[in-house]
Amino acid sequence: MKDELKKPVIFVFSTAYLPFIGGAEVAIEQVAKRLKDRFDFIIFTSSMRRDLPKREVRDEGLVVRVGFGNRFDKFWLLFFGWFRVLREAKKHRGRIIFWVVDFSFGAATAGLLKVFYSKIPLVFTIQYGYGEERVTKGRLGLMNLAFRLILMQADYVTAISNYLLNLCKQYGYIGDGAVIHNGVDIRKFQNLNSKFQANFKTIITVGRLVPKNGVDILIKAVAELKKDTLAVKLHIIGDGPERKRLEHMTYGLKLKADVEFFDEVPYDDLPKCLAQADVFARPSRSEGMGNAFVEALAAGLPIIGTPVGGISDIIKDGETGLFAKVDDPKDLAGKIKILLEDRALVQKIIANGRKMIEERFSWGKIAKNYADIFNHEFNIKKRVLIATGIFPPEVGGPATYSKTLLDELPKKNFGARILNFRSVRRWPKIIRHFIYGLKLMACGRNADIIFAQDPASVGLPAALAAKILRKKFLLKIVGDYAWEQGVQRFGVKEVLDDFSKNKYRWEVELLRKIQKFVANRAEKVIVPSEYLKKVVTAWGVNPKKIHVIYNAFDFEGAGHQLRRPTSKLIVSAGRLVPWKGFDALLEIMPEILKEAPDAKLVIVGDGPEHEKLKLQITNYKLQKTVILAGNLPREKVLEYLCTADIFTLNTAYEGFSHQILEAMALGVPIVTTDAGGNPELIENNKEGFLVKFNDKEALKTKILDILKNPEFAKKLSEAASQKSSEFSKERMINKTIKILL
Repeated sequence: MKDELKKPVIFVFSTAYLPFIGGAEVAIEQVAKRLKDRFDFIIFTSSMRRDLPKREVRDEGLVVRVGFGNRFDKFWLLFFGWFRVLREAKKHRGRIIFWVVDFSFGAATAGLLKVFYSKIPLVFTIQYGYGEERVTKGRLGLMNLAFRLILMQADYVTAISNYLLNLCKQYGYIGDGAVIHNGVDIRKFQNLNSKFQANFKTIITVGRLVPKNGVDILIKAVAELKKDTLAVKLHIIGDGPERKRLEHMTYGLKLKADVEFFDEVPYDDLPKCLAQADVFARPSRSEGMGNAFVEALAAGLPIIGTPVGGISDIIKDGETGLFAKVDDPKDLAGKIKILLEDRALVQKIIANGRKMIEERFSWGKIAKNYADIFNHEFNIKKRVLIATGIFPPEVGGPATYSKTLLDELPKKNFGARILNFRSVRRWPKIIRHFIYGLKLMACGRNADIIFAQDPASVGLPAALAAKILRKKFLLKIVGDYAWEQGVQRFGVKEVLDDFSKNKYRWEVELLRKIQKFVANRAEKVIVPSEYLKKVVTAWGVNPKKIHVIYNAFDFEGAGHQLRRPTSKLIVSAGRLVPWKGFDALLEIMPEILKEAPDAKLVIVGDGPEHEKLKLQITNYKLQKTVILAGNLPREKVLEYLCTADIFTLNTAYEGFSHQILEAMALGVPIVTTDAGGNPELIENNKEGFLVKFNDKEALKTKILDILKNPEFAKKLSEAASQKSSEFSKERMINKTIKILL
């Protein structure tokens, strides 16, 4: 009973902490102070100074310092800090979360602990401003490795800028994430006395004196301003390894009387320093976010930065600040001069900046966002690792479905992470599957369920990883992989319905055995149509464990209508493979043009048939009327569908078509085949037309019927739109959750 009354505990990992001041340290303090009534915070950090206590109870929580009080303590934190963590964990046997703040030695400490305590959620907040090159090559490549390892261990990632969140995804993060900026205590920056001199203007910069902050460029810009006989002073607040070099530069440029260096000031004194200036400038070469820009805006200063890293989240050029070119003192001087002379622009920037800070950079709102994430991680029902062969921006049903799971499962208190096969495609065959299996083993340790999206390329490694890790294994099947590969690579000519009746060369038979083995290993199998349930049952899989869950279309924002083109637009989409029958569409296009000369055909997708189709377009002289659009972002595909007069899909096989469902939802008349699961979506002559695969005459006739008969096309469109509403995302997710549980 006592354990139930205990507050959840947040173990915070940060290489440095107060009295050392930086964005990460301030963020921890401000968030913990505001959430201390809901969570207990224990902050593990390196000592760095002999006069600091090993254990210190502060207003925001308990600070545990590791080391002997010197600059090597960060290494001590990495290699031995986990002893202190385990000691505190024994005292707090309730629910625990690891919260890693900043990418540094503290992050590595938590990452090592997570290897042994995989069930403890790890939230990684990346605050890092030294640029991607250092991540890639820093410390002889060890930083790259460490970054990838912490991202692999993380259950949730927050970043202080969009730039940093995208960097995490670029380096392999596969889970849910959010941008949560660092904030500012607005009350500290209000009602301040401003400007302490009237006969000159003061420029101020705040931050560590390191190359990335570009203070050398700012000093050179002051020299440029002095050439214009402008009376300016530069205040540099901060310390660091560049200080002596910058002081020598100041002397060399004869700016000793115009540039003043200040040591680091206590955070509570910073508002007064800012209030005495006229312009804030920091010409950064790289920046994770740049909290100093936010603090300057809060103090009522116009700001100048460079368009790098996370600064773009703060400065909208001409609205909340000005951009200067990187490493360009003349351009920076010009921007400073504008702000010193254009009072109207300054007032506009100050007003817009204040409004932006109140909306996006309030510590109260930021703390609430962290509380929501901590509570979500404490209340996770299951953690699901989704193994998929494709993922957006790649197009296709499995890509759309996997993205939907990643977006929607967290809303239902599930943890969801994606491991895309694309990450190993650069390796040779077989080797890539082995490497993918190792990745599944590493990422799957934190999961309760491994959910594979095909029965072969990702399904086999996923089945083996689940067996070794003793995890629940689920499988979704959207097609017969052996048949598809047989058609593309091994000379299979038969349609899928006839495929199971025959024997083929050893490669095809091996693939058959693999997909049967994987399907039988799965605890449950999800298929998107009754047709596919029959196909999988024919493999020798128990039909009782096969569950039909129809795919869904996200209706949000789907009903908008764009400007219709003057021509009649026919759209088709899918992977450019033989069974999609795009060659037949091209063959009938000249006949369609005879009766509908303003018709255009757009084929969206890519694949092995691309060059063949391109040659066919040339042979039929269709270069002006047919477009091979290639793979497109989903938003662009929807734009094409919104402007289309017809969506057509001449397919020999379709388990359950996302493209057809999307076209139905958008009210596009449809001509497709009666193959596979299509009849479960469309009743012939009601929601669209169904024809036989490669029946060119019927295909041409039905397309022309729609183009020539707008009233009938409208009737088909309305019926299709109404039918599509049955395939809601909420229904699909709820049914999937029942399977997951």
